[in-house]
Amino acid sequence: MLILSAPIVLADSGENYYMHGMGAGGWIFGPLMMILIIALIVGVVVLILRWMGITDGAGNRRDQALDILNERFARGEIDLEEFENRKRALNK
Repeated sequence: MLILSAPIVLADSGENYYMHGMGAGGWIFGPLMMILIIALIVGVVVLILRWMGITDGAGNRRDQALDILNERFARGEIDLEEFENRKRALNK
């Protein structure tokens, strides 16, 4: 009987119970690394899209405002003096 129980006792010696000596640290750093990797991938995609000009960044807002100003001037909604004042304000 002692001979039959020896492999069972040797199989679980009690040492290295948590992931072969790593402890429970894998439970903390695993999800953090997954979040970090996903954030890194999303950041790279956003930078590539902005570099390619697909998404509008804050720099395009001034161009849109100038387009609207030009359209309002062309339709006669504002006079030349107001047009020039607003254009100067947008170019600052």
